[in-house]
This record gives sequence, structure tokens and C-alpha cells, in this order.
Amino acid sequence: MIEKARGGQCVEEPAFMRRNHMKLLIHQRDDTLRGGIRTGKHSLKACITCHASQTSQSVNAEPGNFCQSCHSYAAVKIDCFQCHANQPAGIVAQQQVKP
Repeated sequence: MIEKARGGQCVEEPAFMRRNHMKLLIHQRDDTLRGGIRTGKHSLKACITCHASQTSQSVNAEPGNFCQSCHSYAAVKIDCFQCHANQPAGIVAQQQVKP
């Protein structure tokens, strides 16, 4: 069971994203790192902002979270979050501030 996304329409059709999301993310990475080109349409940051769970505020913290559920089903290891945050930036900043 995959939680519903927060946003409206995805940047591409769901069938296209299921099949090609990693290619888009790798292409985005290469454009950003090697070419200095920063766009938001296929960015991991935009995906996380839309797909983070309402309960865990993450795409990967729990088995039912967006990325984790699909990757578990497909038996594919997720390595994005060794370097990238798995929560939207505002959520991460709020958790770091202690009263």
C-alpha cells in the first residue's frame, strides 16, 4: 500500500514515472553536477516534497512510505538517501530546532 502524494498532478504520467524515474534522476544529477544546470522539474527534492508521508514526514522511514514501499516490492536497494535527505527541507529544519 502506497500513501497518496501531497501534490496534485505529477510532473509526468504515473506509468512513465514508474518506469523512468531513476533515469530522470540520474540525468538531473549529471546536469547539476557536471553542467551546473539546476532545474526543479525532475529533482529529487521536488519528489520528496510531494511524496513524503503525512505521518512520518519521510519517503523512506517506514515500510509504507512512498519510495520504500515500491522499492521493497521490486526488491531494489535505495541508495539515494545515503547522501540526500528523505524528508522535505522544512520538516528537517523543524526537527533540528529544540525548544
